[in-house]
Amino acid sequence: MVVQGERPGVGGGHGFMGSILRIEHISKDYGGLRALDDVVIEVEEGSITGLIGPNGSGKTTLFDIISGFTRPTAGRVIFDGRDITGQMPFRIARAGVGRVFQLARIFRGMTLFQNLIVYAKPGGDAKQRVWEILRFLKLDHLAHQSAQGLSYGQQRLLELGCVLMMEPKLILLDEPAAGINPALLEDVMEHIRELARRGKTIFIIEHNIPLVANLCQRVVVLDSGRLLAEGDPQTVLNDARVREAYLGG
Repeated sequence: MVVQGERPGVGGGHGFMGSILRIEHISKDYGGLRALDDVVIEVEEGSITGLIGPNGSGKTTLFDIISGFTRPTAGRVIFDGRDITGQMPFRIARAGVGRVFQLARIFRGMTLFQNLIVYAKPGGDAKQRVWEILRFLKLDHLAHQSAQGLSYGQQRLLELGCVLMMEPKLILLDEPAAGINPALLEDVMEHIRELARRGKTIFIIEHNIPLVANLCQRVVVLDSGRLLAEGDPQTVLNDARVREAYLGG
């Protein structure tokens, strides 16, 4: 999926910088079930790319393979020019791949500040970095409160903050809109846009089709483990095959 030219709505006219993630003929079998079948995808650096498809289409399995939680049966994952296929999750995270899961994974008995400082990279001013991220996410006023008292949407933002502490180049977001009230969702979308403007690459699983159409420059569709369609949101969402498979015709 090679994208040329400007990024609509992101960065104000800056072009993509080339492919940062290549999924090369990835397949995944679970016994007699093939969850992914010869999937080939490229994600451009600095882009916001959406991954959609019906339940059971293989989206989360693909994210698990990219982030090292599952080994593929066949194929390779190339990130930033390096083969990371089958590496341990912590090694892939250190290489620059961050992941925000569908269910928030935070330390609920710790403060927001403590949650972030746990993920600080060696060197530099970790405390300053924590404050920068909390201000960016508009959570700085809650810095010394327990994460237990956060709304679900705020917990998702806190997990994103923990990922940002590791300074990733690529961020995998698994359904960031799920369970978030509409008022906070607009803030979440703007945070994602701003991260892309700052040079981060976002690969996002999402079932909220209006959000995908509004947020992403490219969309990839999986159906029954196979690549069904890819391209700009308008083209993909108007594809009859996508409507039939994902939108119910």
